[in-house]
Amino acid sequence: MQTEYFIIESAPNNNHPLLQWDEEALEFGRPEPIARGEPVRLRLGKPVPRNPVMADHHSLPQPVFSSRIVEVLEPLDLYGVQLVPADVKVNEGDVRRFWVLHVYNEVPCVDRQRSVLSIDDDDGRVLGIDALVLDERVLERIPLEQRLLFVLEESISTYVFHRAVVDRVMSLTPAPQGLCFIPVLDWNDSASFR
Repeated sequence: MQTEYFIIESAPNNNHPLLQWDEEALEFGRPEPIARGEPVRLRLGKPVPRNPVMADHHSLPQPVFSSRIVEVLEPLDLYGVQLVPADVKVNEGDVRRFWVLHVYNEVPCVDRQRSVLSIDDDDGRVLGIDALVLDERVLERIPLEQRLLFVLEESISTYVFHRAVVDRVMSLTPAPQGLCFIPVLDWNDSASFR
């Protein structure tokens, strides 16, 4: 089962800008659906590349997707997942539509005995992950359709994708830009800096 799961990361490219909130967005930190009448506002984060290239995936750290990826994900009707419209201000007069991935499907499935973790001594929270092993007993109790895409309850900034979803995204032609999926067993929380 470990080999069925991947963590999404930004592909290294100095021309793909990081994104920042251009408004207060506290509701994205809650494990519940978001009700909004208008798109969230985002902007390019610093340092802004000299020639920014808008890719299919950017990071807030929440994943932010282009319409190409959204067109693949929406028909899957993923459990506990919401794609929230976002207007990204690239520069004056250039605002582009993207979607913020909001996952409120939090699954407590870090195998604390087999993973290599940094733990807060006071409250037991996971502060860092040097090696991740998923608890297969927990996952086996959850129907597959409810674990195709989730975040780790122990580390909600870690987005876990099932191979079925990864294969759908990566089947796009041309291949999606700005993202990579790292097998869970090869991933740690410094993977984006490699």
